[in-house]
Amino acid sequence: MSKKECKRVPSYAIRHLIQSLKEKGRTCRKGAEQRIDREILICDPEEEYVRRLAEALLLKKEVTAGVRICSSPEMVQELLKIGLIKVLLISEDVPYEKRKQIFAGKRIILTRQHCVDLGEEETELRKYQPVDGLMTGILKGLQEEKFPGSCADNGNGRILGVYSPVHRIGKTTFSLKLGKALAQSEDVLYLNLETYAGMGGYFRDQDAPDLANVLYYAKQERDDIGIRIASMVKRMGDLDYIPPMKVWTDLRAVHTEEWKTLFERLISQSVYSVIILDIGNGMEDVFQLLRLCDQILMPCAEDVYAMAKIAQYQHMLKVLRYQELESRTMYINMGKNMRQTVKETVELLKESTEKRFFYAEGRTTS
Repeated sequence: MSKKECKRVPSYAIRHLIQSLKEKGRTCRKGAEQRIDREILICDPEEEYVRRLAEALLLKKEVTAGVRICSSPEMVQELLKIGLIKVLLISEDVPYEKRKQIFAGKRIILTRQHCVDLGEEETELRKYQPVDGLMTGILKGLQEEKFPGSCADNGNGRILGVYSPVHRIGKTTFSLKLGKALAQSEDVLYLNLETYAGMGGYFRDQDAPDLANVLYYAKQERDDIGIRIASMVKRMGDLDYIPPMKVWTDLRAVHTEEWKTLFERLISQSVYSVIILDIGNGMEDVFQLLRLCDQILMPCAEDVYAMAKIAQYQHMLKVLRYQELESRTMYINMGKNMRQTVKETVELLKESTEKRFFYAEGRTTS
């Protein structure tokens, strides 16, 4: 976060912050009217910087603690009287002799270059760097301390696969609008698994880390994938997404077992309760991938050519012995208004009482 970035706060960030506070019940205040047992405290004399850093933290779903701000160590001591500080982000301008008197589960020192009096129990973090780097450093600190609530133990997730043998039917538009609708009440992550997701269309983050990076981290058994993806996630309204792979040969080279590992870890280690897979026909083994989904949403049309392709899909399920996928498939008529189609789909998903979890039922990919 550079000095230049600190000079103004975009209005959309303020609106998003207010909405986040309403929905999540998080706090960011200088006063302290009520006791909070899990607390992140930011202490730095640069008030505008502190406020922007607090806003960035509040927009991270991985951070479920209260966030408070102040400008002096004396104010920190006052806040200690009414609540515990699990993580303290404090300026290097405060001498170590004063810092060590502050009881906190983790002390992270905000530095300009290098903290000359860094204690052995402290971690330093450069304050003037891109916000993604700041968030990664802070989230790593939370992970090291096993901070309560920093990464939800989510055992009730579900995977929705959107797939259709019918081309140019609005599948990606439907997937994104459905994701945004569901994200109004749940934490939703969208993943595009098409060979040509498009560059500069829906996904304009051409230089950002993409799904290939997430798959790499998923293979590292010691890494918490929920923390790792925090700085990679992009947003469309309330919907979170990971930028798709830019080289389709890399996408096709991913084996089903690798997808299975990724989905399992996202379900168990991230905040997301719904993962939407926008699946294209160019995947190496579409049916094995569909097996990993709890529900398959298939956009279709009523014209004779579209119905002929749906009939061929159903025939292939029988020939290749994937008939169980039929019971999990919900056919979506795309002949209606898109808004109405999405609304009806959301209602149908809510009415579905049977949730299938591929990791709980022991489905195999062999």
